[in-house]
Amino acid sequence: MKKTLPAIVAVLVISVLTGCAQIKAMGAGAGADKDAAQESRPTPRYLDFSDVLIPGELDRVPKECFILNGHGRLVVSGRVQAESLTQFFMTSMNTEGWVSLNQYKFQGSVKLFFKKPDRFATVLISEDPFSTKVEIWVVPQEKI
Repeated sequence: MKKTLPAIVAVLVISVLTGCAQIKAMGAGAGADKDAAQESRPTPRYLDFSDVLIPGELDRVPKECFILNGHGRLVVSGRVQAESLTQFFMTSMNTEGWVSLNQYKFQGSVKLFFKKPDRFATVLISEDPFSTKVEIWVVPQEKI
């Protein structure tokens, strides 16, 4: 019995050390998976308006959209934080030549206003616990 006790302790020590090494290896793999997930994010794209970039994580809601002659209402939704979307639209609209006129927050929503020489655009970002909805209006400055 005395000879088996050191053998049992040795087996336990080796098992614990091997288990710790496997846990560390799994942690390193999880970090690699996280990096791969960030690299595989959907890329932003243009949908109905040629100068309004839409984040790749958002999907078009066809029943709520109405576009005619490059103007109208585009609705997209997905699981993206409103704060992140606000920053995205402020940056991308500026890059596309839109001038920011104003923005305000009201009851959990953010409304952004933009202008070009011949058009106006508004972006309404509404966040709820399950998803975020973005309503984009692009209208001409002159009467239709």
